[in-house]
Amino acid sequence: MTDSDAHPGGDEPSWVQATPARPSGDTAEKRVCMSCREPFLSEGWHNRLCPKCRKRSEPDGW
Repeated sequence: MTDSDAHPGGDEPSWVQATPARPSGDTAEKRVCMSCREPFLSEGWHNRLCPKCRKRSEPDGW
């Protein structure tokens, strides 16, 4: 590793970026599935299908 690859005062290469923080409202909580309307524990805004419906929506044989 060269000096140009490292952050000043750090050991990580310059291409490594910190993961952005989630918005304050994007939290795991009980939500209603968009498909079957059953409540489930969602991981955040991105997670709107319950595990059963998510599995059903995945293509077989890939």
